[in-house]
Amino acid sequence: MTDNIDLLCDKSGKAISCFHGTYYDFDYFLPLTHFGTEFSARTVLNEGKWKRDKNIDINKPKIIPVHFRKGFYLEIPDLNNHYVEDWQAIILAFLLDNTIIDDIDNLQKWDDIQKKCELVALKKLPYHYDFISQSITDDKIKQEISYESLYDKANAENLFLQRMIRFFESVDINGFSYKNFTECGGDNSYIIFRQNNVVRTDKTLPSMKTHVDTKKLKHIEQEFVKNYVPRRLTILEREKWIKQLHDFYDFRIAEIARQKEKLIQCGKQK
Repeated sequence: MTDNIDLLCDKSGKAISCFHGTYYDFDYFLPLTHFGTEFSARTVLNEGKWKRDKNIDINKPKIIPVHFRKGFYLEIPDLNNHYVEDWQAIILAFLLDNTIIDDIDNLQKWDDIQKKCELVALKKLPYHYDFISQSITDDKIKQEISYESLYDKANAENLFLQRMIRFFESVDINGFSYKNFTECGGDNSYIIFRQNNVVRTDKTLPSMKTHVDTKKLKHIEQEFVKNYVPRRLTILEREKWIKQLHDFYDFRIAEIARQKEKLIQCGKQK
């Protein structure tokens, strides 16, 4: 059993326990897998999406308990969707002014957040944003994916996520956390970057063996930086980014309201 000294702990020094609800059989978790309270995991298992998959038996749910390796989990808003555009908005906020993420997370007045966004959006972009979001040929995607073992399937989305994960790890971030109002009443949920950030407590597994050609990956980034011309966001990019952040904000408010309504309905039924 892993010693608590190696695990992510709460303020009392107790290892944080979380759960993942699934119908699949597997040992290791994919990048950006979510974990939350046991209640959250059970809620996920009751979602209708599972019925669409003919490869699973919906009569055999699994709730997998885990701990996390010690590290820093950046708190972000609950994104609802996790498309490339959603992650781009988080990356850009982090690069331009990380307090924007805090302000959305704590539901500061939206007008003040918008003014801050409009102001910082006039800055020159750090190259990281364009590097992570860069469109490249299929052959180059396959090549770079082969230098890292996070994803097997070589497509533009997986390359984006792989570069995003490497960027956040380079600034000592090991994953994300968020207040989950979608499946529960605001308890923390966590998103891991790599399997080896998580420790299953239902079975003992060796660390996942990974292949990373750091030298070649670094060379790709250095070549990009060498040819990069610093730029500012276009008006359309700025508007799209601020709208995306506003969507996170509105989603959070809507989910909080939905949870309150559920509590009211539960009270009426008693």
